[in-house]
Amino acid sequence: MPDLAFVLLSRAERPDLGRLIAALRELGFAEADAEAPTEADGPAVVSLGGDTRLLVMLMPAPHPDAAMMAGPMTPPPDELAAAPAHYVVTTLGLEGDVREKDRTLAALTAAVVRASPATAAMLGHGRLFYDASLFAELAADAAQHGEVPIEIVVDVTAAAEPDDRMSFLSHGLERYGREDFFVTAPVSGRGALDFLLGLVRWMIEDPNKSLPTGDTVGRDAKERIRIQREPSPVDPARTVVRLDLPS
Repeated sequence: MPDLAFVLLSRAERPDLGRLIAALRELGFAEADAEAPTEADGPAVVSLGGDTRLLVMLMPAPHPDAAMMAGPMTPPPDELAAAPAHYVVTTLGLEGDVREKDRTLAALTAAVVRASPATAAMLGHGRLFYDASLFAELAADAAQHGEVPIEIVVDVTAAAEPDDRMSFLSHGLERYGREDFFVTAPVSGRGALDFLLGLVRWMIEDPNKSLPTGDTVGRDAKERIRIQREPSPVDPARTVVRLDLPS
């Protein structure tokens, strides 16, 4: 089954193959080489070595779900909806576990961003588009260090809560066999998003780590935030780990 990503564009323009090959090689895909398209309006095709291929198909129309959701790290919905065209980025033959595939797909998509008039990008399993420059920077840095770019692999949405509080909900940890997080915090507080992203990275990088219900976690040695579990606010059939940060 192919792995997908999507890139929003400021204009309907095919990727620059020369720039794409250069960007791919810079990001570690040393065997990247362009293949001749089978049709004039077909996808740009790049061989990555062996049976692995990258295909970039121009769709000269807005992405139908560009502004479907918003998060604390996404561009304004009206900017996303204004993109007149997009790419469907397809990879064939990627190998490895979920971590390896996510890291590789993000890096490949970053190369596409660098070779095109991109405004935003997202991985196919995601819910949110991210600013193109931010996406490319995070993906390239993670690839260089052999890490998963958790900020663009696991989406985070925000919502208002009663009593001057707000919440952050992660989306996508189930792909790693983990539960998502639901973190509430005072609106006037600081550090809740960074705390959540740190927990997400912990769960992905340490598959043996568990968070038993009733135990505590914290942002420092003194803080004790009780670990709770409850149905997800967006899908009651799934369980999330709830953490209520103090006021």
